[in-house]
Amino acid sequence: MKFSYNLIKKLAPGMYTKSQLLEKLNLYIFETDDVGGDILDISISPNRYSDAASHLGIAREVSAVMSTKLADPTVKALKPDVRQRGMFTVNIKDKKLCRRYMATYVSNIKVGPSPVWMKEVLESCGLRSINNVVDIMNYVMLEVGQPLHAFDADKVNGGIIVRPAKKGEKIETIDEQKISLMPDNLVIADSDSALAVAGIKGGKFSEVKNSTKHILVEAANFDGVSIYQSSRKLGLITDSSVRFSHQLSPELSELGMKRALQLLREIAGAKVYKTADVYPKKQPRKLLKVDIKKIDSMIGRQFAAKEVFQTLQSLGFKKVGSRVEVPALRSDINNIEDLAEEVARIYGFDNLTAQAPTVSMGFAQEEEQVTLKDRVRSLLTGAGISEVYNYSFLSKEEVGEGAQEILNPISGQFSHLRDSLAPNLFKNLRDNLRFFDAVRIFEIGKVFSVRDGSLNERLMLGVGIAAKDSPLELKGLADMIFGNLGITDYRAADEGGGLRFEIGTKVVGRLAISQDPKDASVLELDLGELLGAELEDREFKAIPKYPAVVRDISLFVPQKARVGDILSLIQRTSLKLVRDVDLLDYYEAPPAKHTTLERGARPDARRKSLTFRIVFQAEDRTLKDSEVDKEMSVITKTLIDKLNVELR
Repeated sequence: MKFSYNLIKKLAPGMYTKSQLLEKLNLYIFETDDVGGDILDISISPNRYSDAASHLGIAREVSAVMSTKLADPTVKALKPDVRQRGMFTVNIKDKKLCRRYMATYVSNIKVGPSPVWMKEVLESCGLRSINNVVDIMNYVMLEVGQPLHAFDADKVNGGIIVRPAKKGEKIETIDEQKISLMPDNLVIADSDSALAVAGIKGGKFSEVKNSTKHILVEAANFDGVSIYQSSRKLGLITDSSVRFSHQLSPELSELGMKRALQLLREIAGAKVYKTADVYPKKQPRKLLKVDIKKIDSMIGRQFAAKEVFQTLQSLGFKKVGSRVEVPALRSDINNIEDLAEEVARIYGFDNLTAQAPTVSMGFAQEEEQVTLKDRVRSLLTGAGISEVYNYSFLSKEEVGEGAQEILNPISGQFSHLRDSLAPNLFKNLRDNLRFFDAVRIFEIGKVFSVRDGSLNERLMLGVGIAAKDSPLELKGLADMIFGNLGITDYRAADEGGGLRFEIGTKVVGRLAISQDPKDASVLELDLGELLGAELEDREFKAIPKYPAVVRDISLFVPQKARVGDILSLIQRTSLKLVRDVDLLDYYEAPPAKHTTLERGARPDARRKSLTFRIVFQAEDRTLKDSEVDKEMSVITKTLIDKLNVELR
């Protein structure tokens, strides 16, 4: 945002140069660039538009940093020349979209050129001079931060109405653009038609011209979201719309109106009437307790109470006993942490003594849950199953009675936190079956349920398979997972057409079967419960003293063969010497490309190609090649006899 150096120095007078001001702004206030000449480009943070997107706001910061006196032109009282409000009334139809509207009738206006000093400020900030009335509106916006507008009062019929636009209503703006309005656009209108698009741009019909004798000055406050949406939809992005989009304080309207009326008197010889001020819900005062010890602990330096209060008062805060009243324009100040930041900022972050952080040290520990997820993820991806990630939200129809409802859902489809991974996994299976004959997916994530009035979270594993004999394949995967975790005392029981997995008296998982899509099943296991069971069964085992021997075995297996069954059979065949078995490679060609047939099978039978890596290791000796060869022969014969596989 462009600022005039000369105007800042006028409002915060002192013995400093432009380069010195630039340094202070960058160190203590906002990032600033010297554009050349009288111009400074200051990056105003979005939460500071109410108080700092103006020359007066920047000057207040500068006066606090440089310990100079602020020359605030808005502190002077302004009495109207005429106690009546004139013939105008103000009617706000939507008080949420227009939080405050001030209007002042001004007569005896002498429209003409603006003074040179005003033209220079406008030019430095990228605005062209039009006439003294319009220039005053723009100048006050730059100086105080409040967007203003002036209507030719003789063109306003009856009074001001702030209302939504009528469908199909049109307006010609002051730059001669013809705009079609919609009901979600807020307009300033009289009893006949729209005069301006609220907070964005004025209309051509009521603009101030050289012949204008009476004007109506507007200083209002509009809802930031509404102005932002309207300006984007209409393609009208102006200085006013940008400022209002950042949710200005309603209290800024009064400062802008007061300053505009002062300048209209001085420059245009105006006669000012009493201001009409419609302010349905006033902005409340904000008082914060100043805890010096807490501020010291957050900043890392001891401040005297007097020093803290003086710093805050230099920024416009008012001392009220042991508390401070936050300036109405400082919408960014909400708690003691914000006060501490203001104190530290004005004191200077570079002036604070660097201190090493104090932290408690502990022993490095393994995160059991993360390790468990990695192990399960490795097992399933090794078995050729793809991982998916789904939203944590479901519709009301997809959850059970104990599901947690969301207060402000983005839509009815995501109104509750999920209490199961199954609904989304079944959706994934349906969507992917359009492109594949079989689908195998899994997800690791949290589910939520309300228990005894509090929200309960559980880490779950969900595996979905849509293929022939999917329940049996999932049962084999469950056995593989339990076996890999060293959990042996589990059982599977029938439950309503599916299975229920139990460890002792606890239910740790379920297998559900669905006909939509066909041949689809989902296995859900409670990883939290499995982790507890695994830790209970965990025993210390010394690191092996003797090296391992690794052998790979490649097989053609029948289409219906399950990877879990093969892994389990290899382990059981050589319990003493086989330490680990992993699936290394999986390949299944399209039906037309299969050439290797099962013994006795039809020529069109399909087979899968699998490669397993087997790790042999003894606890008491180094294995010889002859011993490993013997074990491999036994494993190969067992696989051929029991599963009808073929070596390749």
